[in-house]
Amino acid sequence: MDASNNIGNRTPGGLSRRNLLKYSALGVSLAGVSSLLAACGGEEGAGANISTKLLRIHLDEDISNLDPAFNAGHTNTTVRANIFEHLVTYRPDKFELVNELAEKFEPSSDGLRYDFTLKKGIQFHGGYGELTAEDVKFSYERIAGLTEPKIKSAYRSDWIALKGVEVHDKYSGTIVLKEPFAPLLATTLPVGSGEIVSKRAVEERGEAFGTSPIGTGPYEFVEWKRNQQVVLKKFANYGGAANYADKPLWGELRFVVIAEDNPTTIALETDELDFAVLGPTTVARVKKNNSFEVIEKTSLRYNWIGINAGHPNFKNKDVRLAVIHGIDVPSIIAGAFNGQWTRATGIVAPGMPIGYWKDAPVYQRDLAKAKEFLAKAGAQGMKIEMSVSTGTPGGAKVAEIVQANLNEVGFDVKVLVQEGGVFNQATPEANAQKQLFYMSYSTKPDPSWSTKWFTSDQIGEWNWMNWDNKEFTRLHNEALVEIDPAKRNEMYIRMQQLMDEDAVALWVAWPTASLAKRKGLKAPVRPDGDFIPWTFGRDA
Repeated sequence: MDASNNIGNRTPGGLSRRNLLKYSALGVSLAGVSSLLAACGGEEGAGANISTKLLRIHLDEDISNLDPAFNAGHTNTTVRANIFEHLVTYRPDKFELVNELAEKFEPSSDGLRYDFTLKKGIQFHGGYGELTAEDVKFSYERIAGLTEPKIKSAYRSDWIALKGVEVHDKYSGTIVLKEPFAPLLATTLPVGSGEIVSKRAVEERGEAFGTSPIGTGPYEFVEWKRNQQVVLKKFANYGGAANYADKPLWGELRFVVIAEDNPTTIALETDELDFAVLGPTTVARVKKNNSFEVIEKTSLRYNWIGINAGHPNFKNKDVRLAVIHGIDVPSIIAGAFNGQWTRATGIVAPGMPIGYWKDAPVYQRDLAKAKEFLAKAGAQGMKIEMSVSTGTPGGAKVAEIVQANLNEVGFDVKVLVQEGGVFNQATPEANAQKQLFYMSYSTKPDPSWSTKWFTSDQIGEWNWMNWDNKEFTRLHNEALVEIDPAKRNEMYIRMQQLMDEDAVALWVAWPTASLAKRKGLKAPVRPDGDFIPWTFGRDA
């Protein structure tokens, strides 16, 4: 049997206990396993040695909901990308738009109408029939809140300008906007909110659709074992819409959930994974392993420490300023991320096409000033909580440093470490009780996808800082319909200035995406570090 398919003795969520016991019994250190494996394999014909029956991909936190209308994190996106398709999308390795489900796609000159004609014969998974223009209409209008019963999708702002989708016949229709919408072709249609679902499947399955999704993609959903794995199998009736890439190669995609860095590295070294997201502290170790190659991309995502301005402890701006001046960000980057990540100064990273605030302030720790602000607020000795997710790389170390820093300022900090699904999917009431929290948000190549989460209407959803700034919300909405890039640039910079003025966040890092792939595996990756596993292949 091919070694990559000899999975009978593996624990469902990742590393084989048998392998761990075997290496320990032999007196082989786990750190040395990589050199042992490298010595056993040559580099010639590496691609041919990779079985096409199974591709094992690492998830650094568990999924929670695979419904495009209720996406709750980057791992959900990674899995969904193999299940659902779009009218138009990006190529797997670059931000270049290509047709996917659309045979033809034609925008009007005024940017208000987008005519589409579907490719014929595209089948949904599970026997749900052929894709039609009615499914396109339902998918977009559902997220926009235009269907009955209405849903409250956190992504409805992606379709805020949608008037409706006109259906002409079985295969053609027109997307009609109320006003121009600058991000439509950047972050709505080619990304999550542009994914097409089966109308009949959603109506039949209801809320269960999020854990039993039906799309037209090259892989269909098989099972999800919480905190262990997600399994997809190649769709036998795949219609081949994604003809911009090679045909799907793998019989099965298995997404293995491992939240911590060292177990992930061990899983790579002991042939439990073919592709993994690496934490900063393990990159150097994997680079020394001749069985793997490391891909590094500076991402657009942003990591920050949020301050819940709606919580009684932090309604006073002086308390928030005590936090901002009391935390040592360079120490966080050194201690939690091995000094490899770039310090962030705002929501928008330098690689974003517009909106980067190059003159943003860089806060260095000032203990005296932090104590002064805390004293001014009369809050010395205040008991506060710092929440982090096990699924956010370096989260526990960040919390440890924050706790030490702020205790020295005069706070009494309690750290709460929560499993990723619990942390991300808490109720609005629970999120309202978060005080300080360390968070990482992914984004897309338009700054609206970064600012949208901090608008007033996101309070109770993803605006956990409970920050209600009307000017910020107004600028965000105006920038969506502004076509002039220079004017949009000014708007996004001003939005970041408003966040700074209200002292609701301390920006930590723009992470480097470090991805390990087994030698012989061909893995296209976009400039921001995003990847679509089904497009992976084998080197010749």
